[in-house]
Amino acid sequence: MKWIWRTLGVILLALVGLGSFVLWLSQPWSDRRPLRTWGETLAVQLSGTSDREPLAETFRNWHRDLPFGKLTAAPRPHEFPRALRPLDVHYEFDAETRSLTAYFDRAKVEGLLVLHGGEVVFEEYPGNTTAESRYHLWSASKSFTGTLVGMALHDGTIESLGDPVEKYAPQFEGTAYGETAIRHVMMMSSGVDFFHFKGFPDRNWMYLRIFRLGHDLDDFASELGRRVPGGTDFNYLATDTHVLSAVLSGAYGKPYLDIVQEKLWNRLGIGGDAIRSLNVPGPEGVPFGHCCLATRLIDFAHLGEFYLQAGSWDGRQLVPDGWVETVGAPNAPFQEPTADASGYAMQFWVPPGYDGEFYGAGAFGQYVWIDTRRKVVIVQFAAQAPGDTNGLERDAAFRAIASTLAVRSRENE
Repeated sequence: MKWIWRTLGVILLALVGLGSFVLWLSQPWSDRRPLRTWGETLAVQLSGTSDREPLAETFRNWHRDLPFGKLTAAPRPHEFPRALRPLDVHYEFDAETRSLTAYFDRAKVEGLLVLHGGEVVFEEYPGNTTAESRYHLWSASKSFTGTLVGMALHDGTIESLGDPVEKYAPQFEGTAYGETAIRHVMMMSSGVDFFHFKGFPDRNWMYLRIFRLGHDLDDFASELGRRVPGGTDFNYLATDTHVLSAVLSGAYGKPYLDIVQEKLWNRLGIGGDAIRSLNVPGPEGVPFGHCCLATRLIDFAHLGEFYLQAGSWDGRQLVPDGWVETVGAPNAPFQEPTADASGYAMQFWVPPGYDGEFYGAGAFGQYVWIDTRRKVVIVQFAAQAPGDTNGLERDAAFRAIASTLAVRSRENE
Protein backbone atom coordinates (compact mmCIF):
# COMPACT_ATOMS: atom_id res chain seq x y z
CA MET A 1 0.00 0.00 0.00
CA LYS A 2 2.82 2.39 0.82
CA TRP A 3 4.21 1.89 -2.68
CA ILE A 4 0.81 2.70 -4.20
CA TRP A 5 0.41 5.86 -2.10
CA ARG A 6 3.92 7.00 -2.97
CA THR A 7 3.21 6.43 -6.67
CA LEU A 8 -0.06 8.35 -6.46
CA GLY A 9 1.73 11.15 -4.61
CA VAL A 10 4.39 11.37 -7.32
CA ILE A 11 1.70 11.45 -10.03
CA LEU A 12 -0.22 14.17 -8.17
CA LEU A 13 2.90 16.28 -7.75
CA ALA A 14 3.72 15.82 -11.43
CA LEU A 15 0.21 16.94 -12.43
CA VAL A 16 0.40 19.98 -10.14
CA GLY A 17 3.82 20.82 -11.58
CA LEU A 18 2.58 20.42 -15.15
CA GLY A 19 -0.48 22.57 -14.42
CA SER A 20 1.68 25.26 -12.85
CA PHE A 21 4.01 25.21 -15.84
CA VAL A 22 1.09 25.56 -18.28
CA LEU A 23 -0.32 28.48 -16.28
CA TRP A 24 3.10 30.16 -16.20
CA LEU A 25 3.49 29.57 -19.92
CA SER A 26 0.09 30.90 -20.95
CA GLN A 27 -0.44 33.48 -18.16
CA PRO A 28 -4.18 33.93 -18.87
CA TRP A 29 -4.29 36.83 -16.38
CA SER A 30 -1.85 38.89 -18.45
CA ASP A 31 -2.82 41.59 -20.95
CA ARG A 32 -0.01 40.34 -23.20
CA ARG A 33 -0.27 36.66 -24.01
CA PRO A 34 2.04 35.97 -26.95
CA LEU A 35 2.05 32.23 -26.45
CA ARG A 36 -1.75 32.21 -26.69
CA THR A 37 -1.38 33.62 -30.19
CA TRP A 38 1.23 31.03 -31.11
CA GLY A 39 -0.93 28.34 -29.51
CA GLU A 40 -4.01 29.33 -31.50
CA THR A 41 -1.95 29.28 -34.67
CA LEU A 42 -0.52 25.85 -33.90
CA ALA A 43 -3.97 24.46 -33.03
CA VAL A 44 -5.36 25.49 -36.41
CA GLN A 45 -2.32 24.01 -38.14
CA LEU A 46 -2.74 20.67 -36.40
CA SER A 47 -6.51 20.52 -36.83
CA GLY A 48 -6.34 20.92 -40.62
CA THR A 49 -9.56 22.95 -40.45
CA SER A 50 -11.05 24.24 -43.69
CA ASP A 51 -12.16 27.44 -41.91
CA ARG A 52 -9.58 30.14 -42.57
CA GLU A 53 -11.16 32.81 -40.36
CA PRO A 54 -9.60 31.82 -36.99
CA LEU A 55 -6.10 32.20 -38.43
CA ALA A 56 -6.99 35.32 -40.42
CA GLU A 57 -8.47 36.93 -37.31
CA THR A 58 -5.22 36.29 -35.45
CA PHE A 59 -3.09 37.65 -38.30
CA ARG A 60 -5.20 40.83 -38.60
CA ASN A 61 -4.78 41.48 -34.89
CA TRP A 62 -1.14 40.69 -34.32
CA HIS A 63 -0.91 43.68 -31.97
CA ARG A 64 -3.43 42.15 -29.57
CA ASP A 65 -1.15 39.82 -27.65
CA LEU A 66 2.42 40.67 -28.61
CA PRO A 67 4.55 43.73 -27.77
CA PHE A 68 5.17 45.85 -30.85
CA GLY A 69 6.85 48.95 -32.21
CA LYS A 70 5.16 51.30 -34.65
CA LEU A 71 5.94 52.49 -38.15
CA THR A 72 4.02 55.52 -39.39
CA ALA A 73 2.75 56.33 -42.87
CA ALA A 74 5.19 58.26 -45.05
CA PRO A 75 4.63 62.04 -45.03
CA ARG A 76 4.45 61.96 -48.84
CA PRO A 77 2.75 58.67 -49.71
CA HIS A 78 3.14 57.12 -53.14
CA GLU A 79 -0.23 56.34 -54.72
CA PHE A 80 -0.21 53.64 -57.37
CA PRO A 81 -2.45 54.42 -60.35
CA ARG A 82 -5.40 52.06 -60.50
CA ALA A 83 -6.57 50.33 -63.67
CA LEU A 84 -8.64 47.50 -62.21
CA ARG A 85 -9.94 44.88 -64.60
CA PRO A 86 -11.15 41.28 -64.35
CA LEU A 87 -8.51 38.56 -64.51
CA ASP A 88 -9.76 35.58 -66.46
CA VAL A 89 -6.87 33.33 -65.51
CA HIS A 90 -6.56 29.56 -65.68
CA TYR A 91 -3.52 27.44 -64.89
CA GLU A 92 -2.48 23.84 -65.30
CA PHE A 93 -1.71 21.84 -62.18
CA ASP A 94 -1.87 18.17 -61.25
CA ALA A 95 -3.24 17.27 -64.69
CA GLU A 96 -6.13 19.72 -64.27
CA THR A 97 -7.06 23.14 -65.60
CA ARG A 98 -7.92 25.30 -62.62
CA SER A 99 -9.35 28.80 -62.31
CA LEU A 100 -8.04 31.67 -60.22
CA THR A 101 -11.20 31.35 -58.10
CA ALA A 102 -10.31 27.73 -57.39
CA TYR A 103 -6.83 28.83 -56.36
CA PHE A 104 -8.31 31.39 -53.95
CA ASP A 105 -10.37 28.64 -52.30
CA ARG A 106 -7.56 26.10 -52.11
CA ALA A 107 -4.95 28.61 -50.89
CA LYS A 108 -7.29 30.27 -48.35
CA VAL A 109 -6.51 33.65 -49.88
CA GLU A 110 -7.46 36.65 -47.73
CA GLY A 111 -6.18 39.26 -50.16
CA LEU A 112 -4.47 39.33 -53.52
CA LEU A 113 -3.19 42.44 -55.32
CA VAL A 114 -1.41 42.63 -58.68
CA LEU A 115 0.78 45.44 -60.03
CA HIS A 116 1.61 45.58 -63.72
CA GLY A 117 3.57 48.45 -65.19
CA GLY A 118 3.32 50.28 -61.88
CA GLU A 119 -0.50 50.15 -61.84
CA VAL A 120 -2.87 48.21 -59.59
CA VAL A 121 -4.66 46.02 -62.12
CA PHE A 122 -6.30 43.58 -59.71
CA GLU A 123 -7.25 43.63 -56.02
CA GLU A 124 -9.59 41.27 -54.22
CA TYR A 125 -10.33 40.26 -50.61
CA PRO A 126 -12.32 36.99 -50.54
CA GLY A 127 -12.55 36.81 -46.72
CA ASN A 128 -13.04 39.32 -43.92
CA THR A 129 -9.67 40.99 -44.49
CA THR A 130 -9.94 44.42 -46.13
CA ALA A 131 -7.67 46.86 -47.91
CA GLU A 132 -7.06 48.61 -44.57
CA SER A 133 -6.22 45.47 -42.58
CA ARG A 134 -2.71 45.25 -41.14
CA TYR A 135 -1.91 41.60 -41.74
CA HIS A 136 1.01 39.65 -40.29
CA LEU A 137 3.63 38.87 -42.95
CA TRP A 138 5.52 36.28 -40.92
CA SER A 139 8.88 35.54 -42.58
CA ALA A 140 8.17 37.69 -45.63
CA SER A 141 9.41 40.38 -43.22
CA LYS A 142 12.92 39.03 -43.90
CA SER A 143 12.90 40.48 -47.41
CA PHE A 144 12.50 44.00 -45.99
CA THR A 145 15.57 43.51 -43.79
CA GLY A 146 17.61 42.12 -46.67
CA THR A 147 16.64 45.13 -48.80
CA LEU A 148 17.95 47.49 -46.12
CA VAL A 149 21.33 45.74 -46.27
CA GLY A 150 21.46 46.61 -49.96
CA MET A 151 20.65 50.24 -49.17
CA ALA A 152 23.38 50.34 -46.53
CA LEU A 153 25.88 49.00 -49.07
CA HIS A 154 24.86 51.62 -51.60
CA ASP A 155 25.30 54.54 -49.22
CA GLY A 156 28.57 53.16 -47.83
CA THR A 157 27.31 52.53 -44.31
CA ILE A 158 28.22 48.86 -44.81
CA GLU A 159 31.46 48.62 -46.79
CA SER A 160 31.25 45.06 -48.07
CA LEU A 161 29.16 41.90 -47.81
CA GLY A 162 32.47 40.19 -47.07
CA ASP A 163 32.79 42.06 -43.77
CA PRO A 164 32.21 40.00 -40.61
CA VAL A 165 29.09 40.66 -38.56
CA GLU A 166 31.11 41.83 -35.54
CA LYS A 167 32.53 44.79 -37.51
CA TYR A 168 29.12 46.49 -37.23
CA ALA A 169 27.48 44.58 -34.37
CA PRO A 170 30.09 44.38 -31.58
CA GLN A 171 27.67 42.49 -29.32
CA PHE A 172 28.55 39.44 -31.43
CA GLU A 173 32.32 39.83 -31.14
CA GLY A 174 33.99 36.49 -30.42
CA THR A 175 30.87 34.47 -31.29
CA ALA A 176 30.03 32.21 -34.21
CA TYR A 177 27.84 34.90 -35.71
CA GLY A 178 30.47 37.57 -35.08
CA GLU A 179 33.04 35.88 -37.30
CA THR A 180 30.56 35.13 -40.11
CA ALA A 181 30.55 37.20 -43.31
CA ILE A 182 27.42 39.26 -43.87
CA ARG A 183 27.15 37.66 -47.31
CA HIS A 184 26.76 34.21 -45.80
CA VAL A 185 24.17 35.42 -43.31
CA MET A 186 22.22 36.98 -46.19
CA MET A 187 22.37 33.60 -48.00
CA MET A 188 21.06 31.64 -44.98
CA SER A 189 24.46 30.00 -44.98
CA SER A 190 25.87 31.20 -41.67
CA GLY A 191 26.82 27.67 -40.58
CA VAL A 192 25.56 28.45 -37.07
CA ASP A 193 24.34 25.56 -34.94
CA PHE A 194 20.62 26.28 -34.91
CA PHE A 195 17.57 24.76 -36.59
CA HIS A 196 14.33 26.11 -37.96
CA PHE A 197 12.47 22.82 -38.36
CA LYS A 198 14.38 19.82 -36.99
CA GLY A 199 17.07 19.66 -34.33
CA PHE A 200 17.95 21.52 -31.15
CA PRO A 201 18.16 24.34 -30.35
CA ASP A 202 15.25 25.27 -32.60
CA ARG A 203 12.88 28.21 -33.03
CA ASN A 204 10.39 26.86 -30.47
CA TRP A 205 13.08 27.05 -27.79
CA MET A 206 14.00 30.49 -29.10
CA TYR A 207 10.45 31.84 -28.87
CA LEU A 208 9.98 30.41 -25.39
CA ARG A 209 13.12 32.25 -24.28
CA ILE A 210 11.97 35.48 -25.90
CA PHE A 211 8.26 35.64 -25.14
CA ARG A 212 8.08 34.00 -21.75
CA LEU A 213 11.49 34.85 -20.31
CA GLY A 214 11.85 38.22 -22.06
CA HIS A 215 15.30 37.44 -23.43
CA ASP A 216 16.89 39.63 -26.10
CA LEU A 217 17.23 37.81 -29.42
CA ASP A 218 20.75 39.26 -29.76
CA ASP A 219 21.74 37.44 -26.59
CA PHE A 220 20.15 34.20 -27.78
CA ALA A 221 21.97 34.38 -31.13
CA SER A 222 25.27 35.12 -29.38
CA GLU A 223 25.05 31.83 -27.48
CA LEU A 224 24.87 29.70 -30.62
CA GLY A 225 27.94 27.79 -31.71
CA ARG A 226 29.19 26.76 -35.12
CA ARG A 227 27.87 23.72 -37.00
CA VAL A 228 29.74 24.03 -40.34
CA PRO A 229 31.89 26.74 -41.97
CA GLY A 230 29.94 29.69 -43.30
CA GLY A 231 29.03 29.62 -46.98
CA THR A 232 29.02 25.83 -47.29
CA ASP A 233 25.34 24.86 -47.03
CA PHE A 234 21.81 26.24 -46.88
CA ASN A 235 20.09 26.26 -43.49
CA TYR A 236 17.05 28.53 -43.17
CA LEU A 237 17.28 30.35 -39.82
CA ALA A 238 15.30 33.06 -38.06
CA THR A 239 18.45 34.17 -36.25
CA ASP A 240 20.34 34.83 -39.50
CA THR A 241 17.97 37.62 -40.51
CA HIS A 242 17.67 38.98 -37.01
CA VAL A 243 21.47 39.30 -36.91
CA LEU A 244 21.26 41.34 -40.13
CA SER A 245 18.96 43.80 -38.34
CA ALA A 246 21.56 44.09 -35.56
CA VAL A 247 24.25 44.78 -38.19
CA LEU A 248 22.08 47.54 -39.65
CA SER A 249 21.43 49.06 -36.24
CA GLY A 250 25.14 49.11 -35.43
CA ALA A 251 26.15 50.42 -38.85
CA TYR A 252 23.71 53.32 -38.76
CA GLY A 253 23.98 53.90 -35.02
CA LYS A 254 20.24 53.97 -34.51
CA PRO A 255 17.40 51.56 -33.62
CA TYR A 256 16.35 49.15 -36.33
CA LEU A 257 12.78 50.44 -36.53
CA ASP A 258 14.06 53.97 -37.12
CA ILE A 259 16.06 52.63 -40.07
CA VAL A 260 12.99 50.87 -41.49
CA GLN A 261 10.99 54.08 -41.11
CA GLU A 262 13.60 56.31 -42.74
CA LYS A 263 15.03 54.06 -45.44
CA LEU A 264 11.93 52.13 -46.51
CA TRP A 265 8.68 53.71 -45.35
CA ASN A 266 9.64 57.33 -46.03
CA ARG A 267 11.78 56.76 -49.12
CA LEU A 268 9.26 54.51 -50.89
CA GLY A 269 6.27 56.56 -49.81
CA ILE A 270 4.59 53.66 -48.01
CA GLY A 271 1.26 55.16 -47.08
CA GLY A 272 0.08 53.00 -44.19
CA ASP A 273 1.00 52.64 -40.55
CA ALA A 274 2.48 49.27 -39.60
CA ILE A 275 3.73 47.35 -36.56
CA ARG A 276 6.67 45.07 -35.86
CA SER A 277 6.94 42.72 -32.88
CA LEU A 278 9.32 43.33 -29.97
CA ASN A 279 10.64 40.88 -27.41
CA VAL A 280 9.28 42.94 -24.48
CA PRO A 281 7.00 45.99 -24.30
CA GLY A 282 8.28 49.54 -24.09
CA PRO A 283 11.54 51.29 -24.98
CA GLU A 284 13.63 48.29 -23.88
CA GLY A 285 11.98 46.10 -26.49
CA VAL A 286 14.17 44.85 -29.36
CA PRO A 287 12.36 44.46 -32.73
CA PHE A 288 12.66 41.23 -34.68
CA GLY A 289 14.56 41.57 -37.93
CA HIS A 290 13.35 38.19 -39.15
CA CYS A 291 9.64 38.30 -38.54
CA CYS A 292 6.41 39.83 -37.46
CA LEU A 293 5.87 42.91 -39.62
CA ALA A 294 2.17 43.65 -40.14
CA THR A 295 1.17 45.89 -43.06
CA ARG A 296 -1.62 46.58 -45.51
CA LEU A 297 -1.52 44.63 -48.75
CA ILE A 298 -0.75 47.73 -50.85
CA ASP A 299 2.15 48.60 -48.53
CA PHE A 300 3.55 45.10 -49.02
CA ALA A 301 3.39 45.69 -52.79
CA HIS A 302 5.77 48.66 -52.54
CA LEU A 303 8.65 46.28 -51.85
CA GLY A 304 7.97 44.34 -55.04
CA GLU A 305 7.65 47.45 -57.18
CA PHE A 306 10.97 48.72 -55.82
CA TYR A 307 12.65 45.61 -57.26
CA LEU A 308 10.83 45.95 -60.58
CA GLN A 309 12.37 49.41 -60.81
CA ALA A 310 15.81 47.83 -60.40
CA GLY A 311 16.23 49.22 -56.91
CA SER A 312 15.45 52.84 -57.72
CA TRP A 313 12.59 55.07 -56.62
CA ASP A 314 11.54 58.42 -58.01
CA GLY A 315 14.60 58.31 -60.23
CA ARG A 316 17.02 57.78 -57.36
CA GLN A 317 19.12 54.62 -57.20
CA LEU A 318 19.00 53.18 -53.66
CA VAL A 319 20.90 49.87 -53.94
CA PRO A 320 24.12 48.91 -55.76
CA ASP A 321 24.10 48.08 -59.47
CA GLY A 322 23.31 44.42 -59.92
CA TRP A 323 21.65 44.10 -56.52
CA VAL A 324 18.37 42.79 -57.95
CA GLU A 325 20.21 40.00 -59.78
CA THR A 326 22.24 39.19 -56.66
CA VAL A 327 19.27 38.82 -54.32
CA GLY A 328 16.99 37.29 -56.94
CA ALA A 329 19.05 34.30 -58.06
CA PRO A 330 21.07 31.60 -56.25
CA ASN A 331 24.61 32.59 -55.28
CA ALA A 332 25.92 29.03 -54.82
CA PRO A 333 25.06 25.56 -56.16
CA PHE A 334 23.53 24.49 -52.84
CA GLN A 335 20.95 27.30 -53.19
CA GLU A 336 19.56 26.12 -56.52
CA PRO A 337 15.92 24.98 -56.61
CA THR A 338 15.03 21.38 -57.41
CA ALA A 339 12.25 20.22 -59.69
CA ASP A 340 9.72 20.30 -56.87
CA ALA A 341 11.12 22.74 -54.28
CA SER A 342 12.22 26.36 -54.31
CA GLY A 343 15.81 27.43 -53.85
CA TYR A 344 17.16 30.50 -52.13
CA ALA A 345 19.17 33.61 -52.91
CA MET A 346 19.59 36.47 -50.41
CA GLN A 347 16.53 36.87 -48.18
CA PHE A 348 14.34 35.88 -51.14
CA TRP A 349 13.25 32.49 -52.46
CA VAL A 350 13.70 31.32 -56.06
CA PRO A 351 11.07 29.06 -57.68
CA PRO A 352 11.86 25.98 -59.80
CA GLY A 353 12.49 26.96 -63.42
CA TYR A 354 12.97 30.61 -62.43
CA ASP A 355 12.96 33.07 -65.30
CA GLY A 356 13.54 36.46 -63.72
CA GLU A 357 11.21 35.50 -60.84
CA PHE A 358 11.88 35.49 -57.10
CA TYR A 359 9.71 35.97 -54.04
CA GLY A 360 9.51 36.79 -50.36
CA ALA A 361 7.54 34.26 -48.35
CA GLY A 362 5.90 34.03 -44.96
CA ALA A 363 4.19 31.14 -43.20
CA PHE A 364 0.54 30.39 -43.96
CA GLY A 365 0.75 31.84 -47.49
CA GLN A 366 2.11 35.40 -47.35
CA TYR A 367 3.94 36.27 -50.58
CA VAL A 368 5.45 39.06 -52.61
CA TRP A 369 6.12 37.57 -56.06
CA ILE A 370 8.41 39.60 -58.33
CA ASP A 371 8.54 38.84 -62.05
CA THR A 372 11.22 41.13 -63.47
CA ARG A 373 10.76 39.92 -67.07
CA ARG A 374 7.01 40.47 -67.28
CA LYS A 375 7.06 43.49 -64.93
CA VAL A 376 4.49 42.00 -62.55
CA VAL A 377 4.25 42.06 -58.76
CA ILE A 378 1.77 39.81 -56.94
CA VAL A 379 1.20 40.16 -53.20
CA GLN A 380 -0.91 37.73 -51.23
CA PHE A 381 -2.34 37.43 -47.72
CA ALA A 382 -3.63 34.00 -46.77
CA ALA A 383 -4.59 31.79 -43.84
CA GLN A 384 -3.48 28.38 -45.03
CA ALA A 385 -3.50 25.18 -43.03
CA PRO A 386 -1.27 22.26 -44.04
CA GLY A 387 -2.46 20.57 -47.22
CA ASP A 388 -4.46 23.51 -48.57
CA THR A 389 -2.05 23.99 -51.47
CA ASN A 390 1.67 23.83 -52.17
CA GLY A 391 4.41 25.94 -53.66
CA LEU A 392 4.19 24.38 -57.10
CA GLU A 393 0.52 25.29 -57.40
CA ARG A 394 1.29 28.83 -56.25
CA ASP A 395 3.99 29.04 -58.91
CA ALA A 396 1.58 27.86 -61.60
CA ALA A 397 -1.15 30.31 -60.54
CA PHE A 398 1.15 33.31 -60.27
CA ARG A 399 2.88 32.55 -63.57
CA ALA A 400 -0.52 32.30 -65.25
CA ILE A 401 -1.41 35.76 -63.90
CA ALA A 402 1.86 37.24 -65.15
CA SER A 403 1.55 35.57 -68.58
CA THR A 404 -2.04 36.75 -68.99
CA LEU A 405 -1.02 40.33 -68.23
CA ALA A 406 1.97 40.15 -70.57
CA VAL A 407 -0.24 38.91 -73.43
CA ARG A 408 -2.81 41.62 -72.72
CA SER A 409 -0.09 44.25 -72.73
CA ARG A 410 1.21 43.11 -76.13
CA GLU A 411 -2.30 43.14 -77.58
CA ASN A 412 -2.76 46.73 -76.44
CA GLU A 413 0.47 47.97 -78.00
